[in-house]
Amino acid sequence: MSAWILPALAAAVWTGTLAQSLIGEALETWAWLIGGLVGLGLAVATAPPRSESETGEDEALQLAERLVRDVAAPSRGDRLRWRAAALGVVAVFLLAVGWANVHEHRVRDAFLARLAPESVELEGTLREDPGIDLDRWSAVFDVRAIRWEGGMAEVRETVWLSGRDDPPNAVRGDRLRVRGRVGVPDGGDEFGGFLLRRGIVAEVDVDDVERLGPAAFAPVRWAQSFRRLVGRSIVASFPSREAGLLLGLTLGDDSRLDPALERDFRASGLSHLLVVSGGNVAMVLAPVMALGAALRLSRVPRFLLGIGTVAFFVVLTGAEPSVMRAGVMAGLALVGVVLGRPRSAGAVLSAAIVGLLALDPALVWSVGFQLSVAATAGMIAMATPIAERLRVLPRPLALAAGATLAAQIGVSPVLLFHFHEVPSSTVIANVLAFPAVAPALLLGIAAAGAGLVASSAGRLLAAVALVPMRYLETVADRLARAPAPWITGGGAVTLVVGLAAAIALAWWLRTGRRMPRAVVVAGLGLAPLLLWSHALSAGPPDDLVVRFLDVGQGDATLLVSPAGTSILVDGGPEPTPVATRLSALGIRRLDVVVATHPHADHVVGLPAVLARFPVGVLLEPGCPEPGPDQVELDDAARAEGIRVLHPRSGQVLEVGDVRLRILAPSSCWTGTEADANNDSLVILASVGTDTVLLTGDAEQPAQEALLEAGLAPDVDVLKVPHHGGATSLAEFFAAVRPEIAVVSAGRDNPYGHPSPEALGWLRATGTAIARTDLAGEVVVTFEGGVPVVASAA
Repeated sequence: MSAWILPALAAAVWTGTLAQSLIGEALETWAWLIGGLVGLGLAVATAPPRSESETGEDEALQLAERLVRDVAAPSRGDRLRWRAAALGVVAVFLLAVGWANVHEHRVRDAFLARLAPESVELEGTLREDPGIDLDRWSAVFDVRAIRWEGGMAEVRETVWLSGRDDPPNAVRGDRLRVRGRVGVPDGGDEFGGFLLRRGIVAEVDVDDVERLGPAAFAPVRWAQSFRRLVGRSIVASFPSREAGLLLGLTLGDDSRLDPALERDFRASGLSHLLVVSGGNVAMVLAPVMALGAALRLSRVPRFLLGIGTVAFFVVLTGAEPSVMRAGVMAGLALVGVVLGRPRSAGAVLSAAIVGLLALDPALVWSVGFQLSVAATAGMIAMATPIAERLRVLPRPLALAAGATLAAQIGVSPVLLFHFHEVPSSTVIANVLAFPAVAPALLLGIAAAGAGLVASSAGRLLAAVALVPMRYLETVADRLARAPAPWITGGGAVTLVVGLAAAIALAWWLRTGRRMPRAVVVAGLGLAPLLLWSHALSAGPPDDLVVRFLDVGQGDATLLVSPAGTSILVDGGPEPTPVATRLSALGIRRLDVVVATHPHADHVVGLPAVLARFPVGVLLEPGCPEPGPDQVELDDAARAEGIRVLHPRSGQVLEVGDVRLRILAPSSCWTGTEADANNDSLVILASVGTDTVLLTGDAEQPAQEALLEAGLAPDVDVLKVPHHGGATSLAEFFAAVRPEIAVVSAGRDNPYGHPSPEALGWLRATGTAIARTDLAGEVVVTFEGGVPVVASAA
C-alpha cells in the first residue's frame, strides 16, 4: 500500500486545489483546514503498523497483484489500512481546498487591489520578459514597494503590467520603477479569471518605466549575465532561424522564434521542443553528472554539483512550470541518492506535485504544469510496459516509441480540453525527432560556449549542430501537412473520460496481461466498418455545401463541392480555431484559400491553415501598405511554397466543378474612409446554377462601383458585407436579392454588428437571415438548386 499512497495524496492535493473554485466558498476557510487536520490525525491514529513487506518499494506487477488481492479478499489489517488511507486522502483533499482558499483570499484582499484606481509608483522585479500583442506590451511584475499620494508600503505582491508605448528595455530579473494606475479586472470575466488563477492581484496601466538595474540577488544576476552572453553567442554563431530555435530550447527565450517554424512544430505535435521543458533538465543534468563520475567525485560533491546545476538551470530559464517540476524531481532524486534511499519515479513526482502546489496553488491552473505532470506520469506508468510489448522493434527504437506513446496518452486529454485538437502524426513525429533532440541541444550549447571564447570555434561547432537542428525542422515541416487525421474534441467530459481511459490503460499495461481474444477479434471485425464509415463521412457531399464558421467577430467560410473541391475564404481573428475546425471536418487539402483583405479578423487564422494543409493557390487583393497581419500571411505562403495571385474584376478561375468569378476590386482604392475594406475581393462562387456571393468587408464605395458596373447579380446565398454593419447600401441588397443572407459576427461585439438598419434592408427583399452570433456555425446546402440552412450548431 505504501507504494501508491503518495500518488493518491498528490491526486488529492491536485483535485482539492482545482475543486476550490467550485466548492471553496461552501464553508469558511478555517472549517476546511480544521476538518482536514482532524481527518489527518484520525487517519494516522487508526492506521495499523506496517509489516516488513510494506516498508520497501514493490515492483509494478507485485503491487497490482496485491491491490487485486486486497480488494477481492481483504484481511482485517488490510481493511484497517484501506480505511486509514481513504481517510487520509479525504483529509488531504480538505486541506488542499482550505489552502487554495487562503491563496485566493490573499490575492483578492491584496493591498494593491484595495488601492485601485489609485495612481501609484511601484518598485520590484520583472518575473518574465515583456511580451507584445498588437499595440500593447505586457509583463508580470513582482512588487516590493509601493508609493502613492497617501503614503508608502512594502509588500510582496504580483501585478500585470500593460502599456501602449514601446516595451521597457529590460529582461526578467531586472529591477524596475513603474508608474501607472492600478485596476482590478472583474474576476468573473475571462481576463480577470486568468489573473486570479495566476495569483496576480491587479493590473497596472503603465505610464512610465525606469530600469533600476539587474537583479539584486547574486545568483539571479549571474544567470542574467550568463543568459545575455550565451544569447549573443547563439545569435552570432547560428543562422537566424536556428538561433531562434536554440534560444527557446536553451534559455526559454521565444522572442526570435521564426513564426513559420513555430507553426510547423505545433502542427506536427513537436511544439514542446520550441521552449525549455522538463526534458531539458535531464539533458543538461546527465552530462554534468557523467562528468562528476569521470572525475571520481564522491557522493556528496556529486550531489552538490548536480543540485547546483539544476538550480542554476531553473533560474536561467525563468522557472517555467515544467522546468520547476523537473527541477524539484531532480532535486528530490539527488537527495534520495545522497541519503542512500533512492525512491521510485512515481513517488518523486508525487512529492514534487505536493510540494509545488503547497508553495503556489496557482500552478494547478498552469497549462504548462498540467501537461508536464501528465506527460511525466504517463511515461512513469506506461513507457516501460509499452516498450516491452514492442519486441519486434530494436530496443532503442522500442524505448523511444514507448516513451513517446506513454507521454502522448498522458497529455492527450489535457490537450483536447484546452486546445481541442491533437495531431495523430505526433507519435511518429516525436519518435523520428527523438534521436536528434539531445544532440541539437547539447551541440548548440557547446557551440554557444565555444563562441564565447572564439567566434570561429563557435561557428564551426554550430555547423555540426545545424545537422540535427535542420533534421528536426524537416521532420516538423513534412509531418505538419501529413495526410493524417486529427483527434478533435474538448470540454470537461473529454478530459474526465480521457484521463479515466489513460488510468485504466496504465493499470492494464502494468499487470502484464494480454488483451482478451474476444476483444482482439471484435476490434479486427469493427475496424473495417469504422474505416468505411469514416471514409463516407469524409467524402464529398452530394450538393454544394457552404459553412460559415463561428469565429466570433470575423469571417471564415468553407465551400465544399460535389467533386470534392475545397475552398476557404478568410481565416478568422484567432490563430488556430479555423485550422482546428477544418481538421475536425476531415479536410485534407484546400484547392483555394482566399484572404479577402488584410484585416486581423479575416487573416490571422490563415497562416496556421497554410502550415497544416496542402494549398493549391492563395488569392489576395495585393494592394499596397499591408499591415503586420498581411506581412505574416505573405511570409507563411512563402515559407510553404504556395502560389499567390492578386486577381482583378473580370477574371474567372475554374477550380474543379467550382467557378470563381472575381467581381471586385478592379483596382486598389485610395481616399475612402476604409480603403482596405473596399479593396476586399468580392467573389461569385458557383456550381452549375447554385451561386454564393462572398463580399469580404466591401463598403458603400465598393458596392456603388459594383452597381454601376452591373456586377451585382441575383444570388442564392449572400455573405453579408462587413459583418452586417451600417456600411452597406439598401440598393445593393435589393440588386442581389439573396434567398439566404448569412451574417458572420461575434456575440456581444462592441461594434453593434449586425446593424438593425442593414437587417431591415435585407428583410425588405424577402431574404431569410442566419447569424453566427445567434446560431453558431451556419451550414447552407443546395438541395435541387434550392439553398437550405441545413444546420446551425
